Amino acid sequence: MQTWWMVAVRGGLGILMGLAVLLWPGVGLGELVALFGTYAVLDGIWAAAWAVRASRRPLEGWPVVLEGIVSVAVGVVALGFPFESARVVHIVHVIATWGLVTGILEILGAVRPPGGVAAHWFLAAGGVWSIFLAVLILSLPHALTDQLVDAIGVYVLVFGILVSVAAFTLRKVVPPVLLRSIDHTWTTR
Repeated sequence: MQTWWMVAVRGGLGILMGLAVLLWPGVGLGELVALFGTYAVLDGIWAAAWAVRASRRPLEGWPVVLEGIVSVAVGVVALGFPFESARVVHIVHVIATWGLVTGILEILGAVRPPGGVAAHWFLAAGGVWSIFLAVLILSLPHALTDQLVDAIGVYVLVFGILVSVAAFTLRKVVPPVLLRSIDHTWTTR
């Protein structure tokens, strides 16, 4: 798959976001919502772009395109109210709902890579991980800010790692293309 690098960028975004959240001393819920909003917008754009570019037929990548649209919408909502304490609690529930919806769409989208590719297992694991985030946030309605920050930081970091592994797995299964010249045959990836 020639678009493996787009998946790798998504994974890299997740890893950077996770590290930023976990290593930033004293990050509060408002900062987390702002960081999450930025991440959701960028991740959504890359997810939708990858799905459109990697699809061979119309509507083939619809789960990932829809995931991208949902992510961008949630990111815009989060960026609209990052420091309003009355709304931050509601935004955390929006993040949980986002995790549930995108997790389901990620699992649906995981069946789209070429047959026999191990990458779909890593993409499906990312979907299951997103659903786990939603269940965790919803099951801890009175969790302390530090616990929510750590949970979301670990989620994004692990999700980024899973997507990155999927990207490099996709890269390794790209079939070589033979290009013929006058007297030479080159194998490229």
